Amino acid sequence: MNAPVMSFEDCLDQAITEVGGAAVEPPPRIRSSQRRRRGVRPEDFSTLGSVTLIEDDGLLRWVYEPPPQRVGLRRRGRRRAVPSIDGVPIRSIPIADLPANQVLEGIEALDHTLTPNQGMRIWRSGKLVPAPAKPLDAKRVLLMIHGTFSKSDMFFSELAATQEGNAYLAAAQAKYGAILAFDHPTLAVSPWINALDLEAALAGVAGRIDVVCHSRGGLVAAWWLRMAKRNVDNVVFVGSPLAGTSLASPAALRQALDHLATAAKGVALASGAASTVVPLMSVVTGLAKTLGKVLQLGADLPLADLAVVSVPGLAAQSRVSNNAELVRLFASPWPSNPRLRAVIGNFKPAETDAGWRFWRRLSNIGDQVKYGAASVLFDAPNDLVVDTGCMMGPVSGAAAITAAKVHELLFDDADVTQFENSPHVHHTNYFREAKTVKALGDLI
Repeated sequence: MNAPVMSFEDCLDQAITEVGGAAVEPPPRIRSSQRRRRGVRPEDFSTLGSVTLIEDDGLLRWVYEPPPQRVGLRRRGRRRAVPSIDGVPIRSIPIADLPANQVLEGIEALDHTLTPNQGMRIWRSGKLVPAPAKPLDAKRVLLMIHGTFSKSDMFFSELAATQEGNAYLAAAQAKYGAILAFDHPTLAVSPWINALDLEAALAGVAGRIDVVCHSRGGLVAAWWLRMAKRNVDNVVFVGSPLAGTSLASPAALRQALDHLATAAKGVALASGAASTVVPLMSVVTGLAKTLGKVLQLGADLPLADLAVVSVPGLAAQSRVSNNAELVRLFASPWPSNPRLRAVIGNFKPAETDAGWRFWRRLSNIGDQVKYGAASVLFDAPNDLVVDTGCMMGPVSGAAAITAAKVHELLFDDADVTQFENSPHVHHTNYFREAKTVKALGDLI
Protein backbone atom coordinates (compact mmCIF):
# COMPACT_ATOMS: atom_id res chain seq x y z
CA MET A 1 0.00 0.00 0.00
CA ASN A 2 1.62 3.24 -1.12
CA ALA A 3 1.13 6.47 0.81
CA PRO A 4 -0.28 9.39 -1.17
CA VAL A 5 2.37 11.65 -2.66
CA MET A 6 1.83 15.29 -1.74
CA SER A 7 3.87 18.44 -2.03
CA PHE A 8 4.95 20.21 1.15
CA GLU A 9 2.53 23.05 0.36
CA ASP A 10 -0.33 20.55 0.07
CA CYS A 11 0.64 18.97 3.40
CA LEU A 12 0.87 22.42 4.97
CA ASP A 13 -2.58 23.40 3.68
CA GLN A 14 -4.06 20.18 5.06
CA ALA A 15 -2.36 20.75 8.42
CA ILE A 16 -3.67 24.33 8.61
CA THR A 17 -7.19 23.09 7.92
CA GLU A 18 -6.90 20.34 10.55
CA VAL A 19 -6.05 22.85 13.29
CA GLY A 20 -8.93 25.13 12.36
CA GLY A 21 -6.95 27.70 10.42
CA ALA A 22 -7.45 29.26 7.01
CA ALA A 23 -4.43 29.95 4.85
CA VAL A 24 -4.37 33.04 2.67
CA GLU A 25 -2.26 33.82 -0.35
CA PRO A 26 1.18 35.11 0.64
CA PRO A 27 2.35 38.49 -0.64
CA PRO A 28 4.76 38.89 -3.56
CA ARG A 29 8.28 37.46 -3.17
CA ILE A 30 10.53 39.40 -0.81
CA ARG A 31 14.09 39.48 -2.08
CA SER A 32 16.73 38.56 0.50
CA SER A 33 18.84 41.52 -0.71
CA GLN A 34 16.36 44.01 0.70
CA ARG A 35 17.86 45.87 3.61
CA ARG A 36 14.52 46.97 5.04
CA ARG A 37 12.98 43.86 6.55
CA ARG A 38 9.30 43.42 6.20
CA GLY A 39 6.74 40.65 5.90
CA VAL A 40 3.03 40.34 5.32
CA ARG A 41 1.26 43.58 6.11
CA PRO A 42 -1.01 43.04 9.12
CA GLU A 43 -3.54 45.49 7.67
CA ASP A 44 -4.25 42.91 4.95
CA PHE A 45 -6.17 40.96 7.58
CA SER A 46 -8.32 43.75 8.98
CA THR A 47 -8.47 43.40 12.78
CA LEU A 48 -6.61 40.08 12.88
CA GLY A 49 -2.98 39.40 13.50
CA SER A 50 -1.18 36.67 11.56
CA VAL A 51 1.52 34.04 11.65
CA THR A 52 3.44 33.60 8.43
CA LEU A 53 5.73 30.76 7.42
CA ILE A 54 8.69 32.16 5.50
CA GLU A 55 11.45 30.35 3.64
CA ASP A 56 14.81 32.03 4.16
CA ASP A 57 17.60 30.46 2.10
CA GLY A 58 16.45 26.88 2.71
CA LEU A 59 15.30 27.30 6.32
CA LEU A 60 11.71 27.94 7.36
CA ARG A 61 10.81 30.59 9.94
CA TRP A 62 7.55 31.55 11.63
CA VAL A 63 6.80 35.26 11.97
CA TYR A 64 4.05 36.74 14.13
CA GLU A 65 2.56 40.11 13.14
CA PRO A 66 0.08 41.90 15.43
CA PRO A 67 -3.25 43.39 14.41
CA PRO A 68 -2.74 46.87 12.94
CA GLN A 69 -5.04 48.65 15.33
CA ARG A 70 -2.99 47.42 18.30
CA VAL A 71 0.21 48.87 16.95
CA GLY A 72 -1.18 52.38 17.20
CA LEU A 73 1.44 53.98 14.96
CA ARG A 74 1.52 55.70 11.62
CA ARG A 75 2.22 53.53 8.59
CA ARG A 76 5.99 54.11 8.62
CA GLY A 77 6.23 53.50 12.35
CA ARG A 78 3.99 50.45 12.09
CA ARG A 79 6.37 48.73 9.74
CA ARG A 80 9.24 49.21 12.14
CA ALA A 81 7.16 47.79 14.99
CA VAL A 82 6.32 44.56 13.18
CA PRO A 83 8.87 41.75 13.65
CA SER A 84 9.74 40.17 10.35
CA ILE A 85 12.41 38.31 8.41
CA ASP A 86 13.76 38.42 4.90
CA GLY A 87 12.58 35.56 2.76
CA VAL A 88 9.77 34.14 0.68
CA PRO A 89 6.38 33.83 2.43
CA ILE A 90 4.83 30.39 1.89
CA ARG A 91 1.55 30.63 3.82
CA SER A 92 -0.05 33.19 6.12
CA ILE A 93 -2.67 32.33 8.73
CA PRO A 94 -4.89 35.10 10.12
CA ILE A 95 -5.32 34.67 13.87
CA ALA A 96 -7.20 36.28 16.71
CA ASP A 97 -4.71 36.96 19.50
CA LEU A 98 -5.38 35.02 22.69
CA PRO A 99 -5.12 36.94 25.98
CA ALA A 100 -2.46 35.51 28.28
CA ASN A 101 -5.07 33.95 30.57
CA GLN A 102 -6.60 32.01 27.64
CA VAL A 103 -3.43 30.47 26.22
CA LEU A 104 -3.80 27.19 28.13
CA GLU A 105 -7.40 26.96 26.96
CA GLY A 106 -6.12 27.34 23.41
CA ILE A 107 -3.58 24.55 24.00
CA GLU A 108 -6.33 22.29 25.39
CA ALA A 109 -8.47 23.00 22.32
CA LEU A 110 -5.49 22.12 20.10
CA ASP A 111 -5.11 18.83 21.98
CA HIS A 112 -8.71 17.94 21.22
CA THR A 113 -8.19 18.85 17.58
CA LEU A 114 -5.03 16.77 17.22
CA THR A 115 -6.28 13.84 19.32
CA PRO A 116 -10.07 13.83 19.00
CA ASN A 117 -10.69 10.26 20.23
CA GLN A 118 -9.11 10.49 23.67
CA GLY A 119 -9.28 7.45 25.90
CA MET A 120 -8.70 3.73 25.41
CA ARG A 121 -9.54 2.16 22.06
CA ILE A 122 -9.33 -1.40 20.78
CA TRP A 123 -8.30 -2.67 17.33
CA ARG A 124 -11.15 -4.72 15.87
CA SER A 125 -11.98 -5.69 12.30
CA GLY A 126 -9.29 -3.44 10.89
CA LYS A 127 -10.19 -0.26 12.79
CA LEU A 128 -9.93 1.40 16.20
CA VAL A 129 -13.17 1.54 18.21
CA PRO A 130 -13.85 2.58 21.84
CA ALA A 131 -12.77 -0.12 24.28
CA PRO A 132 -15.62 -1.84 26.12
CA ALA A 133 -16.39 -0.64 29.63
CA LYS A 134 -16.71 -4.21 30.97
CA PRO A 135 -13.60 -6.16 32.10
CA LEU A 136 -11.49 -7.39 29.21
CA ASP A 137 -11.20 -11.17 29.12
CA ALA A 138 -7.75 -11.50 27.57
CA LYS A 139 -4.76 -13.35 28.98
CA ARG A 140 -2.30 -11.32 26.94
CA VAL A 141 -2.69 -7.73 25.72
CA LEU A 142 -0.70 -5.45 23.42
CA LEU A 143 -0.87 -1.79 24.44
CA MET A 144 0.22 1.04 22.11
CA ILE A 145 0.92 4.58 23.34
CA HIS A 146 1.46 7.39 20.82
CA GLY A 147 3.64 10.48 21.06
CA THR A 148 3.29 14.26 20.72
CA PHE A 149 3.19 14.41 16.95
CA SER A 150 0.67 11.65 16.55
CA LYS A 151 -2.38 9.70 17.63
CA SER A 152 -2.97 5.96 17.89
CA ASP A 153 -4.13 5.68 14.29
CA MET A 154 -0.50 6.30 13.32
CA PHE A 155 0.66 2.85 14.44
CA PHE A 156 -1.78 1.05 12.19
CA SER A 157 -1.48 3.30 9.14
CA GLU A 158 2.32 3.17 9.26
CA LEU A 159 2.49 -0.60 9.80
CA ALA A 160 -0.07 -1.18 7.07
CA ALA A 161 2.14 0.75 4.62
CA THR A 162 4.62 -2.14 4.30
CA GLN A 163 4.43 -5.88 3.70
CA GLU A 164 6.36 -6.58 6.91
CA GLY A 165 4.04 -4.34 8.90
CA ASN A 166 0.92 -6.01 7.56
CA ALA A 167 2.33 -9.41 8.43
CA TYR A 168 3.10 -8.23 11.96
CA LEU A 169 -0.43 -6.87 12.47
CA ALA A 170 -1.91 -10.20 11.36
CA ALA A 171 0.41 -12.14 13.69
CA ALA A 172 -0.31 -9.79 16.59
CA GLN A 173 -4.06 -10.19 16.18
CA ALA A 174 -3.62 -13.96 16.26
CA LYS A 175 -1.34 -14.01 19.33
CA TYR A 176 -2.81 -11.28 21.56
CA GLY A 177 -6.23 -11.49 23.12
CA ALA A 178 -6.62 -7.75 22.52
CA ILE A 179 -4.72 -4.88 20.92
CA LEU A 180 -5.36 -1.65 22.82
CA ALA A 181 -4.37 1.91 21.92
CA PHE A 182 -4.32 4.76 24.43
CA ASP A 183 -5.13 8.20 23.01
CA HIS A 184 -4.21 11.07 25.29
CA PRO A 185 -3.65 14.84 25.26
CA THR A 186 0.03 15.59 24.76
CA LEU A 187 0.35 19.37 25.03
CA ALA A 188 -1.81 20.70 27.86
CA VAL A 189 -0.78 18.11 30.47
CA SER A 190 2.40 16.35 31.57
CA PRO A 191 3.14 12.65 30.89
CA TRP A 192 2.63 11.68 34.54
CA ILE A 193 -0.96 12.95 34.33
CA ASN A 194 -1.43 10.86 31.19
CA ALA A 195 -0.07 7.91 33.19
CA LEU A 196 -2.79 8.38 35.83
CA ASP A 197 -5.42 8.37 33.08
CA LEU A 198 -3.80 5.29 31.54
CA GLU A 199 -4.05 3.38 34.82
CA ALA A 200 -7.73 4.27 35.09
CA ALA A 201 -8.34 3.19 31.48
CA LEU A 202 -6.69 -0.19 32.17
CA ALA A 203 -8.80 -0.91 35.26
CA GLY A 204 -10.64 -3.75 33.51
CA VAL A 205 -7.51 -5.42 32.10
CA ALA A 206 -6.17 -8.33 34.15
CA GLY A 207 -3.99 -10.07 31.57
CA ARG A 208 -0.25 -9.75 30.94
CA ILE A 209 0.66 -6.65 28.92
CA ASP A 210 3.29 -5.86 26.29
CA VAL A 211 3.75 -2.14 25.61
CA VAL A 212 4.87 -0.42 22.41
CA CYS A 213 5.34 3.33 22.80
CA HIS A 214 6.55 6.02 20.44
CA SER A 215 8.23 9.33 21.28
CA ARG A 216 6.61 11.08 24.28
CA GLY A 217 4.45 7.98 24.74
CA GLY A 218 7.58 6.42 26.25
CA LEU A 219 7.45 8.93 29.09
CA VAL A 220 3.78 8.09 29.68
CA ALA A 221 4.70 4.40 29.91
CA ALA A 222 7.70 5.19 32.12
CA TRP A 223 5.61 7.14 34.62
CA TRP A 224 3.01 4.37 34.63
CA LEU A 225 5.73 1.83 35.48
CA ARG A 226 7.25 4.23 38.03
CA MET A 227 4.10 4.63 40.10
CA ALA A 228 3.27 1.00 40.99
CA LYS A 229 3.92 -2.64 40.10
CA ARG A 230 2.26 -3.53 36.80
CA ASN A 231 1.45 -6.75 34.95
CA VAL A 232 3.89 -5.91 32.17
CA ASP A 233 6.23 -8.35 30.43
CA ASN A 234 7.89 -6.17 27.77
CA VAL A 235 8.16 -2.50 26.85
CA VAL A 236 9.50 -1.26 23.51
CA PHE A 237 10.51 2.40 23.55
CA VAL A 238 10.67 3.75 19.97
CA GLY A 239 12.47 7.09 19.63
CA SER A 240 11.43 8.06 23.16
CA PRO A 241 12.86 11.11 24.99
CA LEU A 242 13.41 9.22 28.24
CA ALA A 243 16.05 11.73 29.29
CA GLY A 244 14.31 14.61 27.53
CA THR A 245 14.95 16.25 24.18
CA SER A 246 16.78 19.43 23.23
CA LEU A 247 13.81 20.31 21.04
CA ALA A 248 11.61 20.85 24.12
CA SER A 249 13.94 23.25 25.89
CA PRO A 250 11.74 26.20 26.93
CA ALA A 251 14.32 28.75 25.82
CA ALA A 252 14.37 27.14 22.36
CA LEU A 253 10.62 26.95 21.81
CA ARG A 254 10.61 29.49 18.99
CA GLN A 255 13.58 27.83 17.31
CA ALA A 256 11.92 24.43 17.75
CA LEU A 257 8.87 25.52 15.74
CA ASP A 258 11.15 26.77 12.96
CA HIS A 259 13.22 23.57 13.04
CA LEU A 260 10.19 21.27 12.90
CA ALA A 261 8.69 23.16 9.97
CA THR A 262 11.99 22.91 8.10
CA ALA A 263 12.31 19.22 8.97
CA ALA A 264 8.75 18.54 7.79
CA LYS A 265 9.56 20.12 4.46
CA GLY A 266 12.62 17.88 4.17
CA VAL A 267 10.46 14.81 4.88
CA ALA A 268 7.93 15.94 2.27
CA LEU A 269 10.57 16.47 -0.39
CA ALA A 270 12.28 13.18 0.40
CA SER A 271 9.19 10.98 0.56
CA GLY A 272 5.99 12.88 -0.20
CA ALA A 273 4.29 10.69 2.44
CA ALA A 274 1.42 12.74 3.82
CA SER A 275 0.93 10.28 6.70
CA THR A 276 4.23 11.39 8.24
CA VAL A 277 4.30 15.05 7.19
CA VAL A 278 0.76 16.23 7.94
CA PRO A 279 0.64 15.13 11.62
CA LEU A 280 3.99 16.82 12.24
CA MET A 281 2.92 20.03 10.53
CA SER A 282 -0.46 19.98 12.29
CA VAL A 283 1.23 20.17 15.68
CA VAL A 284 3.74 22.80 14.59
CA THR A 285 1.14 24.92 12.81
CA GLY A 286 -1.29 24.61 15.71
CA LEU A 287 1.33 25.77 18.21
CA ALA A 288 2.44 28.64 15.99
CA LYS A 289 -1.18 29.69 15.55
CA THR A 290 -1.99 29.43 19.27
CA LEU A 291 1.24 30.84 20.71
CA GLY A 292 2.13 33.35 18.00
CA LYS A 293 1.62 36.39 20.19
CA VAL A 294 3.02 34.86 23.39
CA LEU A 295 6.22 33.67 21.70
CA GLN A 296 6.53 36.79 19.52
CA LEU A 297 7.63 34.57 16.64
CA GLY A 298 10.31 36.20 14.52
CA ALA A 299 11.31 38.69 17.23
CA ASP A 300 14.77 38.98 18.78
CA LEU A 301 13.32 39.38 22.26
CA PRO A 302 13.81 37.06 25.26
CA LEU A 303 10.89 34.74 25.92
CA ALA A 304 8.51 35.75 28.68
CA ASP A 305 8.06 33.35 31.59
CA LEU A 306 4.54 32.63 30.38
CA ALA A 307 5.92 31.31 27.09
CA VAL A 308 8.19 28.92 28.97
CA VAL A 309 5.33 27.17 30.75
CA SER A 310 2.63 27.57 28.11
CA VAL A 311 2.93 23.97 26.90
CA PRO A 312 3.25 21.67 29.94
CA GLY A 313 3.40 18.56 27.75
CA LEU A 314 6.51 19.87 26.02
CA ALA A 315 8.15 21.36 29.11
CA ALA A 316 8.00 17.92 30.76
CA GLN A 317 10.30 16.60 28.01
CA SER A 318 12.85 19.37 28.27
CA ARG A 319 16.49 18.25 28.32
CA VAL A 320 17.56 20.69 31.00
CA SER A 321 19.30 20.17 34.32
CA ASN A 322 16.39 21.43 36.40
CA ASN A 323 13.61 19.30 34.86
CA ALA A 324 11.88 18.40 38.12
CA GLU A 325 9.74 15.70 36.51
CA LEU A 326 12.62 13.77 34.95
CA VAL A 327 14.62 14.04 38.16
CA ARG A 328 11.79 12.34 40.05
CA LEU A 329 11.10 9.80 37.31
CA PHE A 330 14.61 8.37 37.69
CA ALA A 331 15.28 9.10 41.37
CA SER A 332 14.76 5.46 42.45
CA PRO A 333 14.16 2.00 40.96
CA TRP A 334 10.74 1.41 39.47
CA PRO A 335 8.34 -1.03 41.18
CA SER A 336 7.72 -2.66 37.79
CA ASN A 337 10.55 -4.58 36.18
CA PRO A 338 9.60 -5.61 32.63
CA ARG A 339 12.09 -6.49 29.92
CA LEU A 340 13.07 -3.20 28.31
CA ARG A 341 13.73 -2.86 24.60
CA ALA A 342 14.51 0.23 22.54
CA VAL A 343 14.50 1.35 18.93
CA ILE A 344 16.83 4.31 18.53
CA GLY A 345 18.09 6.30 15.57
CA ASN A 346 20.51 8.91 14.34
CA PHE A 347 19.32 10.62 11.17
CA LYS A 348 22.04 11.69 8.77
CA PRO A 349 20.86 12.26 5.19
CA ALA A 350 23.12 12.02 2.19
CA GLU A 351 24.62 15.38 1.27
CA THR A 352 23.54 14.80 -2.33
CA ASP A 353 19.86 14.61 -1.34
CA ALA A 354 18.34 17.89 -2.49
CA GLY A 355 15.49 17.60 0.01
CA TRP A 356 17.93 17.80 2.92
CA ARG A 357 20.36 20.48 1.79
CA PHE A 358 19.49 22.47 4.90
CA TRP A 359 20.68 19.65 7.15
CA ARG A 360 24.32 20.67 6.98
CA ARG A 361 23.33 24.00 8.49
CA LEU A 362 21.35 22.34 11.28
CA SER A 363 24.11 19.89 12.16
CA ASN A 364 27.28 21.95 11.65
CA ILE A 365 28.11 23.91 14.79
CA GLY A 366 30.21 26.47 12.92
CA ASP A 367 27.45 27.18 10.45
CA GLN A 368 24.92 27.47 13.26
CA VAL A 369 26.66 30.57 14.51
CA LYS A 370 26.75 32.02 11.03
CA TYR A 371 23.09 31.39 10.31
CA GLY A 372 21.74 32.48 13.68
CA ALA A 373 20.14 31.06 16.79
CA ALA A 374 17.22 29.53 14.92
CA SER A 375 19.50 26.66 13.93
CA VAL A 376 20.97 25.98 17.38
CA LEU A 377 19.03 23.09 18.90
CA PHE A 378 20.88 19.79 18.85
CA ASP A 379 24.53 19.43 19.83
CA ALA A 380 24.70 15.66 19.25
CA PRO A 381 23.18 12.89 17.07
CA ASN A 382 19.39 12.95 16.86
CA ASP A 383 16.47 11.65 14.79
CA LEU A 384 15.14 15.14 13.91
CA VAL A 385 13.10 15.33 17.15
CA VAL A 386 14.89 13.46 19.96
CA ASP A 387 18.57 13.33 20.93
CA THR A 388 19.79 9.78 20.29
CA GLY A 389 21.67 9.77 23.59
CA CYS A 390 18.42 10.44 25.50
CA MET A 391 16.43 7.51 24.09
CA MET A 392 17.39 4.97 26.76
CA GLY A 393 17.15 7.22 29.79
CA PRO A 394 19.73 9.16 31.78
CA VAL A 395 23.03 7.84 33.07
CA SER A 396 24.63 8.63 36.41
CA GLY A 397 26.39 11.98 36.27
CA ALA A 398 24.60 13.08 33.11
CA ALA A 399 24.35 16.85 32.85
CA ALA A 400 20.71 16.63 31.79
CA ILE A 401 19.61 15.15 35.12
CA THR A 402 20.94 16.49 38.43
CA ALA A 403 19.29 14.13 40.90
CA ALA A 404 21.52 12.99 43.76
CA LYS A 405 20.83 9.43 42.61
CA VAL A 406 19.85 8.29 39.13
CA HIS A 407 18.18 4.98 38.51
CA GLU A 408 19.57 3.88 35.16
CA LEU A 409 17.42 1.74 32.89
CA LEU A 410 18.95 -1.56 31.87
CA PHE A 411 18.87 -2.57 28.21
CA ASP A 412 20.60 -5.71 26.94
CA ASP A 413 22.53 -5.09 23.74
CA ALA A 414 20.35 -7.64 21.95
CA ASP A 415 17.27 -5.64 22.89
CA VAL A 416 18.41 -2.39 21.25
CA THR A 417 17.59 -1.85 17.58
CA GLN A 418 19.67 0.99 16.20
CA PHE A 419 19.54 2.99 12.99
CA GLU A 420 22.96 4.60 13.00
CA ASN A 421 23.71 7.49 10.61
CA SER A 422 20.62 6.55 8.62
CA PRO A 423 19.91 8.62 5.49
CA HIS A 424 16.19 7.82 5.53
CA VAL A 425 15.02 6.75 9.03
CA HIS A 426 13.85 9.60 11.23
CA HIS A 427 11.44 10.26 14.07
CA THR A 428 8.22 10.00 12.07
CA ASN A 429 8.83 6.84 10.03
CA TYR A 430 10.32 4.23 12.40
CA PHE A 431 7.31 1.93 11.99
CA ARG A 432 7.83 1.61 8.24
CA GLU A 433 11.19 -0.06 8.81
CA ALA A 434 11.62 -3.84 8.74
CA LYS A 435 14.06 -3.70 11.68
CA THR A 436 11.48 -1.92 13.84
CA VAL A 437 8.78 -4.39 12.87
CA LYS A 438 11.10 -7.28 13.75
CA ALA A 439 11.69 -5.75 17.20
CA LEU A 440 7.93 -5.71 17.73
CA GLY A 441 7.57 -9.22 16.36
CA ASP A 442 10.14 -10.52 18.84
CA LEU A 443 7.54 -9.94 21.58
CA ILE A 444 5.09 -12.41 20.08
